[in-house]
Amino acid sequence: MKVLIALPAYNEEPGIASVLGDIIKLRELSKYSMEVLVVNDGSTDETANIVHNLSLGRDFITLINHDINRGLGEAVKTILHYAVDILGDDDILVTLDADNTHTPMLIEDMTDTLILNQLDLVVASRFIDGSMEIGLSNMRKLYSRGAMYYFKLFFPIENLNDYSSGYRAYRMKTLREAYNKWNGLVTTSGFECMAEIAAKFSRMNIRAGEVPLVLRYDYKKGKSKMNVANTVRGYFSLLNKVR
Repeated sequence: MKVLIALPAYNEEPGIASVLGDIIKLRELSKYSMEVLVVNDGSTDETANIVHNLSLGRDFITLINHDINRGLGEAVKTILHYAVDILGDDDILVTLDADNTHTPMLIEDMTDTLILNQLDLVVASRFIDGSMEIGLSNMRKLYSRGAMYYFKLFFPIENLNDYSSGYRAYRMKTLREAYNKWNGLVTTSGFECMAEIAAKFSRMNIRAGEVPLVLRYDYKKGKSKMNVANTVRGYFSLLNKVR
């Protein structure tokens, strides 16, 4: 069994070396066979060069470059296409952010939880006991909780609260079935893409679980790339897209 750790990245020069360094350390200690994929979505900083340099002598790190910035949804599409193409049904895909707000040290726990409980999806959640959000504004906390109630109402999945978290572990058999059912899963280019995947999973009676996430937004350098208004519009559009 293989665990593919995939990171979409756009102008993540300040933090991506730290994230990859932690993943490399985790891989050395882990009982799982881990590989890494970084999709550089047209970064204009040193993101691609940093990843390339870290991949030298480490054939478990793969870098895919988009020539121009296409948006998070397009980077996630590339990740899903790659995973469906190279991973087997018994393998696991883990996605997380490249900006150092998600600690890779949760990956082992997420993988254990998925396997031991025979789940299809495990999410690192901001909304269960043991989770924390450090450095996030009250407005962003309010917005994310509003999104949680919206998705739980219209796209319910038992034991899932955090629909928009990008930190996830997927069982490839289930992900492949969803990918084929929905002809690629992701149709959006923005930050709503992660919620779109979860919304479509809600129509498949999947088994989900969560582990608590300590979101370190105080580690993030620079401004958020998410346009809140566009993301909210994207959430509402899913009512028509996912039936």
